[in-house]
Amino acid sequence: MLDLLVHASQCRSPLCQYPNCRKVKGLFRHGISCKTRASGGCVLCKKMWYLLQLHARACKESQCHVPRCRDLKEHLRRLQQQSDSRRRAAVMEMMRQRAAEVAGGS
Repeated sequence: MLDLLVHASQCRSPLCQYPNCRKVKGLFRHGISCKTRASGGCVLCKKMWYLLQLHARACKESQCHVPRCRDLKEHLRRLQQQSDSRRRAAVMEMMRQRAAEVAGGS
């Protein structure tokens, strides 16, 4: 499915024979003109965002042509950094508490 997403994002043939290419191109077109959007409850937009997020997580291309890939990769990178920072802070707090317990028990 992700190969299809990459293909459809680059395909310029109106009569492409790649299976489901036209359907994915239709999802791209829908996403451009939709007023409801995924946040408003549009099922088609939600499906498209899900596919784009799956692609971005697996994509290793720095110059990827799939729409929003770079944005999503950057967003995922920031989320990972935040998670790492929280984890480090929690470990440091746990170590501080244990050191205080050891110092208080001596």
